[in-house]
Amino acid sequence: MKKEKFKGVLIKILSSLEEHKNTTWRLDGSANLLVQGVPTQVRDLDITTNEEGIKVFRKALEEFVVKDFYNEHIHAHSLICNMDGVEVEINVYDRKELNMFNNIEDVMWEELNLPVLPLESSKRFYELIGRKEKVDLISSYLG
Repeated sequence: MKKEKFKGVLIKILSSLEEHKNTTWRLDGSANLLVQGVPTQVRDLDITTNEEGIKVFRKALEEFVVKDFYNEHIHAHSLICNMDGVEVEINVYDRKELNMFNNIEDVMWEELNLPVLPLESSKRFYELIGRKEKVDLISSYLG
């Protein structure tokens, strides 16, 4: 996906959360890695939030929600949104060790202030969910 495409979706997400600045959430997945400098392809946007946050996202992105369900595969409540042809998956994990909300940092990327999971914590997240290729990618980037 072209950078401009997912940047436009991130702008929409940020503006939809404008009046909910205290919502706990972070960018996850490949987009999280890319905005921190790891060269990778982004196919969709992944977001992790908490129980309160998913209520905010559900309401704020109401017009884009295509599926609202419990995802047995990842043990999370999930919202799937389609925003300008970009899939946005928002998850609340049952496994509390995957949340890592106390590790969230803000980064500036393309003039957007984004909450992210730092690379070391992202590496740990991928270790916990058994995504060796992502662990290896982050490890090679970190040196």
